[in-house]
Amino acid sequence: SSGSLTEGAYSFCMGSDVRPDGSVYDGDGVTPVESALAMKEYVPHADTMILDDVGHFCWSDVFGGETVAPDLTKYHREGRPWYGDDVIIEKWAGWL
Repeated sequence: SSGSLTEGAYSFCMGSDVRPDGSVYDGDGVTPVESALAMKEYVPHADTMILDDVGHFCWSDVFGGETVAPDLTKYHREGRPWYGDDVIIEKWAGWL
């Protein structure tokens, strides 16, 4: 189950935090994958990259993370990497 920050962000991007069939969107906790890849519809030859199980931000490293995004803070504290972790940067930096 996602927290209110994720639900609000996904609702903003997709119109709802759940698909019409009731399933939840995949994403990084702030941006749903479908929204991140939406430009592909307008730029058919655009390259895309999906990094599995990577968080949008290092929530447990900042003051207030527990208040703003308790679920995402918990995932980060438990070891979920974010886009700025060295091991993840190695995956996407060369792709740019």
